[in-house]
Amino acid sequence: MYSKIFWAVGLLVVSFKLMALSYVPQNIVGNWLNQQTDYIELLQINEDGSYLQLGLDLLQPENSFAEWGSYTLSESSNFADLPLIISFNPTFSNNPAEGLITLLTDRSKSHVYINASASAERLQLNMDSQSDSSIDVIIEYHQLQAQSIEGYWYNQEFDDLFAVLMLNNGLYVQLQINLDHDDENTGMEWGQYQHQMDSGEVYFQAEYDDNQQIGFNRLNDIAAAAFNIKLHDNQLIFLLDSNDDGVIDSCSTLLRKN
Repeated sequence: MYSKIFWAVGLLVVSFKLMALSYVPQNIVGNWLNQQTDYIELLQINEDGSYLQLGLDLLQPENSFAEWGSYTLSESSNFADLPLIISFNPTFSNNPAEGLITLLTDRSKSHVYINASASAERLQLNMDSQSDSSIDVIIEYHQLQAQSIEGYWYNQEFDDLFAVLMLNNGLYVQLQINLDHDDENTGMEWGQYQHQMDSGEVYFQAEYDDNQQIGFNRLNDIAAAAFNIKLHDNQLIFLLDSNDDGVIDSCSTLLRKN
């Protein structure tokens, strides 16, 4: 697993013929979901110039991926209705054969135009793979809906990027990226969860896990591996009684990120 991990520092993919944009339009910031029958993708675009991409291959889980890095925006006049080009600068990928990192193999030609509609809660990536002013592929995302325990949650106390994504179809993703390039503390898992509304307990069943030493899946060896979840404002509190003796052994708090 570790041999697949890609780390990069200082890699920048941007055309010098374009004029860089000095601000980030608010209508592209957020969590964007592309949900298909056999594939689910989250694209998170942050105001600080960072992005996160998660891809779940439901038919071939080994093709799933997590990618994180930075992006730049540039103005373009190639298309009247597509004034912005977005260039992705991945610094981490656990599967370089998938995701936006694959654009690096043809970086001199590929242009990605981004547009969004705040009213329709929709975002599009428009791919001009040959730089011939012709859109070849359109990927459409809808804004991730956050309600109850569903949504994107993160922990800002860790130096790592630590996040949990809980979808309304019963799927979850747990991600940890060690920013000091420690592969042993970096991993992604996804699978199904069951939320017992009456007790507040949540059970996780992993279907993909690229590091069994971290994440929820490592708790399978514990007799009582159910988390008790408390929702308070925009905080999700995970409580774990690992030996079912009525005493909470671990507690972690995650914050909602819209």
